Amino acid sequence: MKSYRVGQYEITPLFDGPLPSSLEKIPDLSHRAEAERLVSAVGPHALILEVYAFLVRGEGQTILIDTGTGNLKGPALGKVSNELQRLGVEPSAVTAILMTHLHGDHYGGLIGEDGPAFINAKLFIHEKEAAFFYDVAEADMPERGRKILAPVRDVLKLYEGKIQIVGTEEVFAGINALPAPGHSYGHTCWHIRSQGQSMLALGDLIHISYIHLKAPYIAMEYDLDPKQALGSRLRILNWVADEDILIAGAHLPSPGVGKIKRDGNCFAFEAQ
Repeated sequence: MKSYRVGQYEITPLFDGPLPSSLEKIPDLSHRAEAERLVSAVGPHALILEVYAFLVRGEGQTILIDTGTGNLKGPALGKVSNELQRLGVEPSAVTAILMTHLHGDHYGGLIGEDGPAFINAKLFIHEKEAAFFYDVAEADMPERGRKILAPVRDVLKLYEGKIQIVGTEEVFAGINALPAPGHSYGHTCWHIRSQGQSMLALGDLIHISYIHLKAPYIAMEYDLDPKQALGSRLRILNWVADEDILIAGAHLPSPGVGKIKRDGNCFAFEAQ
């Protein structure tokens, strides 16, 4: 497991496992045909999403950005706990968990056998993501939100009293939320800056890199608001490419960390 240095912080990708996707997740048939051409140039593995969480250590903190799937997605996934064990990090040593959003492949690892998996950790959630699940009436939610409402609220109850709802202020030295809504109501990237260096954890800004870097406008049913998700995707991809910012993506190809480069009118991922 390679680690990356961002000033005082050390960031280590934690591979949770492979998550199969499908072109059937693309509702628009013309977009689906375009995606099929892009995927066929790469091979069938292009539709296997790698799932990553990220361990951040420094400034006296042991932090996770997301937690993987836990036991929610079958035996091929849920490896984050094993990765932590290999690194000698006990769950009780984790002091904070920064959530990019509240979908099962990101929060599943929060759930332990008899309660919270990380008993000493505060759970940081952006205010818009929290508002969606705490404050919006079920009847007013889109169908995708209604489907996941009950399990999300169950997870939030596990961490009752340890949840920190935040805006864009620093939560630790040089670390703050960067809103990127659309995939979920309060989908959040996390920006880490230290000693002139920078990394951005993208969450689900990109689903299938072989599709969304070549054709960012191709919408998948994963996104709550596809138009807003596209706006967030383009804004942040342009920014990290222009500023040469290291990125960490929940579903980027191995090792989950790299740079976004311009490729004509498109983008490309360059693993680091």
